This record gives sequence, structure tokens and C-alpha cells, in this order.
Amino acid sequence: KPVEWPAPEPKIFLPIKLLSFAATLLPAIGIYSCVLYTLTIGSAAISSLSLSGCPDVKSSLPPVSYSISSWEPQRFIWLLVLMAHLPVRLLIAIILPRVWGPGAGRLILLCCYFAEAASLVLVTVFHVNSIAGFGVHAFFFTSWALSSIFGMSMTIHLMRITNLKDRSKMFHRSFIAKICVLILFIFSFTSIGIFYPLSQRYCLGWAYAIFCIFEYALVGLSGVFWSLTMYEYSTAFAGLCVTAVRHE
Repeated sequence: KPVEWPAPEPKIFLPIKLLSFAATLLPAIGIYSCVLYTLTIGSAAISSLSLSGCPDVKSSLPPVSYSISSWEPQRFIWLLVLMAHLPVRLLIAIILPRVWGPGAGRLILLCCYFAEAASLVLVTVFHVNSIAGFGVHAFFFTSWALSSIFGMSMTIHLMRITNLKDRSKMFHRSFIAKICVLILFIFSFTSIGIFYPLSQRYCLGWAYAIFCIFEYALVGLSGVFWSLTMYEYSTAFAGLCVTAVRHE
């Protein structure tokens, strides 16, 4: 029997659970895996890591920036995770803001989503030991964190002004949880901005360890917030369907 070409309606269905995992939790799992690998199998890298300008002060914890971009095989693992995460993240960045009505809020969300994804790539490319230097790496890290904060804030704001938070107990609990996560995220980001310069200026190993802990927290909080958002999305949609559209 001859094979029909083209098919009547070429399409593919992408389950929302798979998309949610790849877009929200996968980066956090990848980063925590790299950190755990460094703490266990790759502990030799930590023993040789000292604070900038303080060669006698060693770090007791591996910072995220080194774990995902400067050491092997952690860098390779992170690049694999990023390759799986980024296409889904960009797809979600296009689709997710469209659940809200037209307006400035939707446009701001779209910009924040793309800025966050772009900053994540650039903070990996321009890592701590790259030719661009630490300043460029720090700039893109700050860009990622601020994009996340603005995106989270706008999501919460849209839930409030559209009364989505009052639609059911689940949405109300999610709304409260998002506010808590956002507060913790801002607190962690602010703490990073305090303890990192403090550790470098006064050669304080304990301050650098606290900086690393807040870095870990930042990664997890980002994953939790967007997981809550995707869970809300999953209550209305089973997934995304990519369909080829014929010429008229």
C-alpha cells in the first residue's frame, strides 16, 4: 500500500509533565549533581581552590560557578543539562505568557523569560575563568537573578489583579507559596551580594561558605517557583501540540 504523503495532519504531542520537568527542575538537579560530584569524587578541586587575593584561605564548599563551568566532568554534565533544558525553556517562554490576556503584563513576562534564559546561557559561556573575566560573569549572573525576580513578581501580580489566586484553594495556596519563595529568593540574592564581597575583602572563609550556601538556595528556589507555575498550568492543559499548518 502506498504511503500517504504528506500525512493529513502531521503533529506531535508534548506532555506537560515532561515539559515541566525539563523547564523547571532539570537545571536545579543538574547543578546539585555537579556540586555533589565536586564534594565527593572531585574533592581535590576544592582543596586547591582559594579565595581571590587570599591564597592561604581555602574554600570549604564549591561555588556553583566553578562547579558548572570550570571543572571537568562537571562542566560537560552541565552542558548536557543545558542542551536539554534550553529548547523547552524557550518554548515555555513563548507559550506561558499567552495564558494571560493581552497587555503590558504579558509582554513583561515574555521579556523576563527570554532574559532569564539568555542570561543562563551567557553566565555559562562567560564563566569565572573565561577570557572575559569575572566582571562579565558576575554581570550575567546578576542579570539572571534580576530577570527571575521581575518574572516572579509579575507572575504574582497577574495572579492578584486577575483574581486567579481566589479561584480555588489550590491557587490560593500556590499564590502564598510563590510570595514566600520570592521573598526567600530576594533574601538569598541580597545575601550573596553581601557575603561574597565580604569574603574577598577580609579573606573570610566562613563568609565564602555562606555565599556558596545562598547560591545553592537560589538555584533551588528558582526551580520551586516555576514548578508551581507549571503545576497551575497543568490544571488547565494536558500538554502542547505542535501541528503542521497547510498552505491555504
